[in-house]
Order: sequence, then structure tokens, then C-alpha cells
Amino acid sequence: MTNFNKLSEILQTFITDEEVADLCEKWGYEDTARKLSADDLIRFFVISSSEKWESFRDAETKLPKEKSLPSVDHSTLAKKAQNVPYQILQELFSRLVKRLGRGARRALLKPYKLFAVDSTTITFQHPDMSWAGYTRTRHAIRLHTKFDVEEGQPTQVVSTTGRDHDVMVAPRLYKDLESLSIITGDRGYARTSDFQYLHERNQFFVIRVAKFFSLSEELEHSVPLDAGGKVKVDQTAFIGKGTRKTKSRFRLVTFTDNEGNEIRVATNLMMMSPEDIAYIYKLRWQIELFFRWVKGNLDLSNLFGNSPNAVYSQVYGTLISYFLLRWIYNETKEEWEILHSYTFIQFTRRYIAHTLPMEVR
Repeated sequence: MTNFNKLSEILQTFITDEEVADLCEKWGYEDTARKLSADDLIRFFVISSSEKWESFRDAETKLPKEKSLPSVDHSTLAKKAQNVPYQILQELFSRLVKRLGRGARRALLKPYKLFAVDSTTITFQHPDMSWAGYTRTRHAIRLHTKFDVEEGQPTQVVSTTGRDHDVMVAPRLYKDLESLSIITGDRGYARTSDFQYLHERNQFFVIRVAKFFSLSEELEHSVPLDAGGKVKVDQTAFIGKGTRKTKSRFRLVTFTDNEGNEIRVATNLMMMSPEDIAYIYKLRWQIELFFRWVKGNLDLSNLFGNSPNAVYSQVYGTLISYFLLRWIYNETKEEWEILHSYTFIQFTRRYIAHTLPMEVR
């Protein structure tokens, strides 16, 4: 059995035809096509990313060799992608997150659960994509993501056009957080009203703030453990001024990274050491690595269509593919890890290239 067929069959295990039919009805799509169904399109977008197909035209030449999908021409693929509401794949992705994203949690920051928030922008040039205006000459979409650092996978993705900045979408990522969660993010998520919102709901955060943020009534919180270490300042203060000033006092930890750059983060974690606060922020880079990996290994930056449905369906199909690959890795690791010490990246590169040893497949 090929890796291709495995991925397709695993998808069908977790997403039934009945679910897809119900979602089609929910989003007002009547699936009457004979050659290519909505089910087929979903499988197409999941598989095309792992097979690294380059376009609808490229897929047309590959489909005759693949038994899991019907052999159709590129125009049929393009038309179907334009017509099927992308919200169907968006909801399927959310369901997979809930069904597969509850693995054993490591004791990285026990008892806390660490989530990183960030966005990645995918830019492109096409005359028919004015709906995704970004600059005078380029168009873009943006994927605002909440990422489980310990599980190594996204738990929520909000797709928008490129002009919707992080701070505008952040409240949607902060909803439905588990208890004892910590949110960590870069300066794009630094807004005093959000600090207050999270704090009043007993949610924790470690978010970088720019130097120009005003502080008042500053007090020393603790003396850094190592005078020659990377933590430079640990204090509490009210953040902002005027109507934007926080009602609560928050902690600010200033430290240097490996390149000597000074970083200041705001947090409401009052009992942790400043070194642990700095460590939490550094773990935010896991979401950056995720974006780079998906773009590089699943060709997320190579968009096939130019309509919102085609673009966002491909995006969520790619994310579903990543999620399934992560699940395969976690579920099969115990069977082969004595013989092969593959990391997730090494495993998936071989999976995509069909070069995994027989005992791993």
C-alpha cells in the first residue's frame, strides 16, 4: 500500500461521507456533479499538498495514476474548487483538531498548557485576486494561528486577507482557552485591553511589548538570580496611558536573546522566576518553525486557484494534511523508533518522498 493511499484512507476514517454531506447542506452547496464530488475535492486538496503537486494542470497529469481520486481535467478541478464553499474544509479541520489533538501531554510547563499565537502571510500576484488586496501590486491572505507548543500542531486557524493585522484577530484566538493556559506572542499581539481581558478571565500570557509602551508606578518585582545572566529587569507596573492604561498592575521582564537583542515581555504570571518567563517566550519560535515547515514541505505558498473558495480550501486541505501526518507519526512511532530515530521532520520528508523503510510504512 502506498503512502498516498494510507493518507486518503486515514482521512476517511475520521471524516465520514455523511459529515461532508451535512456540511454541504449547512453551507448551501448542492453537490450534483458526477465526475468530481465534494468528497473528492477534499481528498484532492489534502493529497495534493503531501504529493507536492504544483497546479491543477499538474494534477491532471498525475490523477490517472492515483486510484483514490477520479481522473478529471484541470478545468473540472478549478471549477469545483471555485464553487465548493471553503467553510466546509474549515469546519472539517476544526473537527479533526478536536478529535486528534488530545494526545498525552508532556510535563514541559506542568501544570500549564502553552499556546503560541502568530500569523503567516502568503503573498501572490494575480489580476483576478482583487478580493485579497494587500499592496499596490500584490495580494495576500493571512493565517492567524493558535499553536499548541507541546503537541507541535495548530489548534485554531483564522484565515483573512493580508490587511487584517494580528491585533485585530487576536480576540478570536483567545476564546475558548483551556484553564491554566498560557498565551505567548510577539509585539503584534501587544494591546493593553487584551492584557486586561485575559487577566480578568484568569488566563495567563507572556507577550512582547515594544519600547514605546508607557509604564507608570514601576516597582521592582525580584532581583535576577544571576547578575551576569540574560535577565536584566523584573518589575511590575501599570501599562499604557490615558484611556488605554491597564486597570491592573502587570509584570514586565526584560532579557536578552542569544544575539544580545533586548526583549521586554508583559505577563500576569507573578510567581514564576524571570528566567522561566524568558524561556516561555523563547518557545514561541515553535510556531515560526511550523509555518516554515508547512510552506516548505507542503507547498502552502503555491496556490492553485484565485477565488476565495479555491484559495482557502487549499489552505485548510494543507493543514488537514499536516495534522494527519502528525497523527501518523505519533501513532506509529513506538513500532519503529528502536530501529529508526526519525524526528517528525525527517519522518514526513521520507513519507512525502515515498522513501520510508518497509517496517515504518
